[in-house]
Amino acid sequence: MRHLVSIGLMSGLLLLLSACANIKYADDYKTGTDFSGLKTYNWRAITVDVGGIDKTFLQNLVDEQLRAQGFVLADTSADLLIDMQVFSRVSTGGNTSIGIGIGLPVGNHGSIGLGTGQTLGKGKQEGVIVIDITQTSSNTLIWRGNAEGIPLINFSPKAEQKLRETVSKLLTPFPPQTTAQ
Repeated sequence: MRHLVSIGLMSGLLLLLSACANIKYADDYKTGTDFSGLKTYNWRAITVDVGGIDKTFLQNLVDEQLRAQGFVLADTSADLLIDMQVFSRVSTGGNTSIGIGIGLPVGNHGSIGLGTGQTLGKGKQEGVIVIDITQTSSNTLIWRGNAEGIPLINFSPKAEQKLRETVSKLLTPFPPQTTAQ
């Protein structure tokens, strides 16, 4: 019985720690784009390769955020087309290294050092969301945002608020606060 309790506590602790991971956000845009007149959008493609998550649910989260930012979903003649990819991958960060060093004394005050190290991979599954925004009139990609390092637990129905926060932080930099050049 005590063994089962300790396994349950360890599982809960691991779940909590994985939910607190740092999500990294990045965005980029096409310089010289005038974003001021772009107010309507429509969806072009949505790809979700994370098990257990409904793409309509994710689409609704993005729609909510874009509405909050003043954009309008349009059936026809949209200014922008939205593409979203959601997938999981093995994380590349968080590696641990081991090393060995040898120091040899030289004379009264000097030394020579020699060292080597080996990286030990500690990869874990993480979620990634990539959103591309294309200007319809020119069919040009004008903005891309991505969030990576999303704990897969955040894609569960119980973590809806965490996923909503992730989408909000991902889309907040759109449109960029810049003027056309």
